[in-house]
Amino acid sequence: MGVVGLGLGLLVSPMMFARFGSLIVLFALIGEFALLKGELSRLYDSLSDDSDGLVHSKDFTPSRWHNKKGLLLHVTIVAGTIIWGFGDLFL
Repeated sequence: MGVVGLGLGLLVSPMMFARFGSLIVLFALIGEFALLKGELSRLYDSLSDDSDGLVHSKDFTPSRWHNKKGLLLHVTIVAGTIIWGFGDLFL
């Protein structure tokens, strides 16, 4: 999205670059919520209801790949917001 917005910003109007920043933020937020939903789903699925009703020593930490995806989405949200707000000024 950023590359397409940059191309349109250079060819058509600088405001196009800024408009595509809003789409970057939108898709990054959708990714954040999907990541959170998946993490919570896996967490709830891994909880066991033993006979005593207690959870017995399971590892509930997210995987390294999950943490990397989360970091990438955070960076994408920040970059998209900056492009959204100031993209036309950059060009």
